Amino acid sequence: MAFDPNLFIHPSDRAAMKALQAIPGFQALMKAFMSIWDERKFKIENMSSKLRVSERQMKKYYDMLPPICEKLGIKVPEMYIELDVVPNAYTYGDTEPFVVVTSGLLERFPDDLVQTVIAHECGHIACHHTLYGTMGRMILNGTSVLGNFLTAGNLITEPLLLAYFYWMRCSEFSADRAAIVFDGTADKLTRMCMCFAGYDPRFSEEADVDVFMEQAKEYVDTMKDSKVNKLIEFYMYRTITHPLTAVRAYEGKRWFETEHAGKVIDYAEAITKELPQSIMLPVPASSKKLLGQNYEKVRKMFVDTGFTNVKLFEEPSKERMKRSGSVVAVCINTKFNFAETEWFPSDSIISIHYKE
Repeated sequence: MAFDPNLFIHPSDRAAMKALQAIPGFQALMKAFMSIWDERKFKIENMSSKLRVSERQMKKYYDMLPPICEKLGIKVPEMYIELDVVPNAYTYGDTEPFVVVTSGLLERFPDDLVQTVIAHECGHIACHHTLYGTMGRMILNGTSVLGNFLTAGNLITEPLLLAYFYWMRCSEFSADRAAIVFDGTADKLTRMCMCFAGYDPRFSEEADVDVFMEQAKEYVDTMKDSKVNKLIEFYMYRTITHPLTAVRAYEGKRWFETEHAGKVIDYAEAITKELPQSIMLPVPASSKKLLGQNYEKVRKMFVDTGFTNVKLFEEPSKERMKRSGSVVAVCINTKFNFAETEWFPSDSIISIHYKE
């Protein structure tokens, strides 16, 4: 049973991607990028100059990957260690995405937070960020031959550049949520953000998570209360690829405390095991979106999600415009009108009515 990343994708991520794709020139930029980019370059670079972790090489770090990938429903990617004193991790690629962590991250972060960082990177893969993210970083760093080629071709405009930066920042919120789903808590994400903000666990002084969260909330409130501050923030950070660490911690904790996050976390945990009868499950789509689709496809969607009581009903119909086998109504228990954000018990009666 595959886990659907749409359950935790941040609304700003979705909105920013739609806005980016709607900007004039984006499709031309994407076409130019795909015409000259070759994914094999990464394979050559990784194999020649980084250390690949595996069951036989630095196994402790490799063993962190499979449980993350199982819970997020993705294939286990290759993971490499890069010599760099700066704590960092990133994900590149498209058909074969991979994860890279720096030696500085492994040296400075405790193992439980290293796994949270890896879960965040795997979240990018689960959310299908990697192609756009790879394209964005190669363009925005201003140093690669690819970036220079696209810039010289006048394909990168200022509005497109700002929109790309904005989407990349928003995509990080979704990846943070993936880490929360894996960890089952926002505490590790908060500690991870503290480390990226400047705390080193090797310090003799202990850091207080609650105090850091107070700092994060104070910052968010400061931005909300002043349009001038918001404008200053935009101009200061408009060309960075990651949200501010305090904001990431605040967003992650706020989402974790929602009822929806609790359901997503419980669902992700359950699908890696045998589904209990009483678990709450998300509907695969709204009732409106299911209308007109093939009934077997809709049945499979509910079964794959984990619903155990799916029934089919053939309905006579005089509407010539409707195709044979198309869904005319879906009822969950007694509810015909449901949104894609709703959850129901796994043993709910799913009645799929379709045209004969």
